[in-house]
Amino acid sequence: MHILKPHPLKKGDVIGICAPSSSIDKADRLERGIRYLERLGYRVELGKNIFRRRGYLAGTDRQRADDLNGFFRDKKVRAIFTARGGYGSQRLLPLLDYRAIRSDPKILVGYSDVTALHLGIFSKTGLLGFSGPMVTSHMGKGFGGPAEEQFWRTVSSTGVLPPIQAGPCSVRPGTGGRPSSGRILGGNLSLVAAAVGTPYFPPTRGILLLLEEIDERPYRIDRTLQQMNLAGLFKRTTGVLLGNFTGCTPKRGASSLSLNEMFGEIFGSFPHPVLRGIRYGHIRNSLTIPIGLRARIDSRGEKLVFMEPALSP
Repeated sequence: MHILKPHPLKKGDVIGICAPSSSIDKADRLERGIRYLERLGYRVELGKNIFRRRGYLAGTDRQRADDLNGFFRDKKVRAIFTARGGYGSQRLLPLLDYRAIRSDPKILVGYSDVTALHLGIFSKTGLLGFSGPMVTSHMGKGFGGPAEEQFWRTVSSTGVLPPIQAGPCSVRPGTGGRPSSGRILGGNLSLVAAAVGTPYFPPTRGILLLLEEIDERPYRIDRTLQQMNLAGLFKRTTGVLLGNFTGCTPKRGASSLSLNEMFGEIFGSFPHPVLRGIRYGHIRNSLTIPIGLRARIDSRGEKLVFMEPALSP
């Protein structure tokens, strides 16, 4: 697969903001997010359909796809930031202009439901995505600290990014001494599983599988991981990166395996390293992770080490 990398974002560049999933329910946060970007020296352009509503969607599939395609076709737009997640980006995959995306690779930022876009676009074009903050969910709520610094470095630096350190005692080394490098693919567990077996999941072998989730019971996470394993995804995986599984607790009073027990059973005989405790997912100040970038798991140092720049000079 030919890999495409966008150019770095510079002060004065135009950032397009669209809503490829659910509708914007807090316009004041969008406004704060826009002001945040403008204070930093960027120009902002909103998608024409960004304020539309259709049930749980931000307009029809065609309207949401038109905004995304329009930004990819617009030469003056240098990055596309998503307003929020929710549900619906998977529905856009057959409607995207992949030729336009290949001809002018751009930074696409978002996570959660935007996982479907990152995987589909990487599969069809080889363009790296950036699983990171969204305008209303993060920039409009008070984005700061190391996560803010790391994000802007990720979308503006042509150097190799610093490693991401995991929590203590977070590595299971694997059983076979196998290599632990590969291209990072994944994001939200439910969206990853929904892409497996479709034309919108990259055919790449040697995957560092990145996963996070929110508000799912352990048995549902177990079932989803079992489906991915039975579909053969783990055979293509050289390492697993587990972010935060926020609110993923058993129902009160229900008999259940804990997440630790469930992960231990599923990955107990996995021949490659499993790195837990990455600050990534549905948490405040989540770190940004480039989707499609080559990296490796440093088991001794308990960290994710990037092996190449995420941006093109």
